Amino acid sequence: MQAVPASDFHPAFIVPRYGEEVVGGAEDLARRTAEELARRGLKVSVLTTCALNHHTWRNHYPEGKTVLNGVNVIRFPSQSRLSEPAVRRAAIKISSGAAVTMKDQRLWLEGVVTSQGLLDHLTDQGGGYSHLIFLPYLFGTTYQGTRIYPERSFIVPCLHDEPYSHLPLIKEMLGSVRGLIFNSPGERRLASRLLGISDPGPVVGMGFRPLGADPNAFRDRTPVRGDFVLYAGRREEGKNTPLLIDYFRRFAVENPGLASLVLMGAGEVSVPPDSSHVIFDLGRVSEREKWDGYAAASVFCQPSVNESLSIVLLESWLAGRPALVNRGCDVTREHVDESGGGLTFGDYPEFAEALLALLENGERADRLGEAGRRYVAEEYNWDAVVRRLYEALGVKTLEGTPDSGAPRVR
Repeated sequence: MQAVPASDFHPAFIVPRYGEEVVGGAEDLARRTAEELARRGLKVSVLTTCALNHHTWRNHYPEGKTVLNGVNVIRFPSQSRLSEPAVRRAAIKISSGAAVTMKDQRLWLEGVVTSQGLLDHLTDQGGGYSHLIFLPYLFGTTYQGTRIYPERSFIVPCLHDEPYSHLPLIKEMLGSVRGLIFNSPGERRLASRLLGISDPGPVVGMGFRPLGADPNAFRDRTPVRGDFVLYAGRREEGKNTPLLIDYFRRFAVENPGLASLVLMGAGEVSVPPDSSHVIFDLGRVSEREKWDGYAAASVFCQPSVNESLSIVLLESWLAGRPALVNRGCDVTREHVDESGGGLTFGDYPEFAEALLALLENGERADRLGEAGRRYVAEEYNWDAVVRRLYEALGVKTLEGTPDSGAPRVR
């Protein structure tokens, strides 16, 4: 595939869910990148299913073409076979780390979610897009879709070190496309280990623009008072929110009245009745409310070990808040190491010690938050990210393929 002039650049992002209501890092990455390219006057398409919920994959959005924030969105009916016993058995085997046949790997990967209409569209019209950009790695839309035009297909895998990513079928798929694009150096190193190659592809990441935030507005509409620790994102075991709740409950008992914990995002969360006065679940909030929360927080905590970028962590730094992250996640730990924007923990005593240090020394917390803000502003601004994306895709601008001037995510 030769370099493509910017005038002929018409990418299609293929993602199983898409929309402003969709909660998920890969989906957020696809939408924000597509909208940024459209904002710059480029023709951008998204091919997706009609699903909203990633547990049921039921059709929610109307089928057909729409335009969302300048992006051409084409939706096709979704098909999921997760209710079938054979698919469930394969999924349980895989998630447990047990040895799985290629047949069961394929059964699971094609059974989570796919769309025959989307695949038919790619077969009939996929050659009309300059680049086919699939994300994330673990769905039938990616596995089956990349096999149609592998020579113009790129995968943004959003890899985590989990049983699914170690499957031979996944490694085969990742090695079959034109290129891989990564969100962070830690994710890239994971891919290098999985694929057994030193250079699996470039790091591009995602750009950010801070929203104006008002900490007083957050205080006015919530019952939260005093210092608080904020978590934003999906609330589920895979993101370690139960662990965060457990750790904070213990911290609050040992340090009464020092701080509260605020949870924002989608998913069910269980707050024990004896902690309802210090743990506040705000559920889904608007973008404006989320940014107001970032600005009002004393500390942002990311307990997850399954991150390929961590959008919410980088956003919280743009609001100038220090971070506390799980050292078990290479990606977020390296963000902290590179930026100097926070502290890490590996167990409860380290969590409590680090959180106490941030809460009791406001001047230090502010310095760390400012270091995080500078890091995101330099490495994850949209101009730098778009230049890296062009380089990764082989898009030629007036200056040629842009390989200079874009900060490198180390």
